[in-house]
Amino acid sequence: MLCALMSSRGKSWSNAKAACPRSEHAGSRVRFDGQYGASGHRRQYYKCIPANGDPPHRFTEVLPREESWADACEARERDVHVYEGPHAARRYQFVARGIAGALKAVGAGSSYRQAALVARERAQRMRTDPASGEVRFTRHGSLVMDWVEVFAPVVFEPYRPSEWPASGSLLLDDLPFSVRSGGGRPTIVFRVYCAMGYENGRAKMWRMEAFPSKSQADWQAFLGRLGGAPARVVCDNDMGMTRAVGAVFPDAELYLCEWHLRHALERLMKKLRTQHEADIDLLLPQVEAAFTGAAFWGPFVERAHAAGITRLSDWLNSTGRIVEDQFRRRGLRSTRPAYTPLSTSPMDAFIHPVRDSIRPRAYGLKNRERTNRMLMLMQLHANRQDNERTYVKHIREALQSSHGRPSVARRAIVDAGHVASLR
Repeated sequence: MLCALMSSRGKSWSNAKAACPRSEHAGSRVRFDGQYGASGHRRQYYKCIPANGDPPHRFTEVLPREESWADACEARERDVHVYEGPHAARRYQFVARGIAGALKAVGAGSSYRQAALVARERAQRMRTDPASGEVRFTRHGSLVMDWVEVFAPVVFEPYRPSEWPASGSLLLDDLPFSVRSGGGRPTIVFRVYCAMGYENGRAKMWRMEAFPSKSQADWQAFLGRLGGAPARVVCDNDMGMTRAVGAVFPDAELYLCEWHLRHALERLMKKLRTQHEADIDLLLPQVEAAFTGAAFWGPFVERAHAAGITRLSDWLNSTGRIVEDQFRRRGLRSTRPAYTPLSTSPMDAFIHPVRDSIRPRAYGLKNRERTNRMLMLMQLHANRQDNERTYVKHIREALQSSHGRPSVARRAIVDAGHVASLR
């Protein structure tokens, strides 16, 4: 915790900076009047002596401050007084800084359980056995799960984009997550849609959202969340995605990811190898070079057609025509505008940490809205906007505006009929 608090040393009129929350008592005298709470976590009471003749009464601040365990504030390099401890929400055991630290950890990839354990240890609020009094090192994650549900939108709101990038390219991809159930084969149970754009020449994760499928309707819902439209979209050759892009951004240039196109061709050729081993063994090593440009693509297509493999020729006559068209549109590297990616690979640095974090616990992520709030924190981390002090500021301001209590009740996001919204 940040600064020390407590122990009121007598009745002081000058140091009690708090103001009575009753508007009719504005300007009344206020003094310290004891503390409440367990030792090590005490919070300050104040007494108001009204100037209008009303009876004196006790009160607490809208955001009460909790004592710390140091005598000085290292951040400000000075001694602290009894009224300068860290802020806490009313009826919350944990102060705003502890909540902010847990939210940052979740955004960086920590599980709810691990973040909850660290939060309890830092706040010295470990549970104890009722019989023996021994500390129980619980790793139950519901504590931090509740914080994500309540406070993730609060810290995300100042950074929430309202429109898609108007310049540069918008890159789209999705991360599938599988769960093995009943001893069977893993089944994809949900996907995380990702969109990356460029702001002032810098790559930025624009939006992430979980969906139960990859249908055109889901992609249209995702793309329709923000206003505006990008000039250029780069994505995989997925039917639902490309149709959604055409429907939502009819004027945008659609450019299919060359990496996905190349690997689609390679996968097809590997399947055809059992019937056409000699021809495929000759053509397959040439695929990578063929995708470097039109000068290499044309001769490769001629050799592939000459091999007389029907399915390969069909692919080249359909999807291969898209490749040829894109080679004409992209032109030479020296003539292309800056930030004109030819594939979705620039997204990898953003989405691979998200994939690695979610994959081991995908089975436990069933509530879509709660998962999306976790993704808000991961988006802030990906964009290097997850500053703990800034989180504290936003949490404190939100609590202050709602009279010291969160505006959203804990566990208010519940799937109707207990049917998982991500399954």
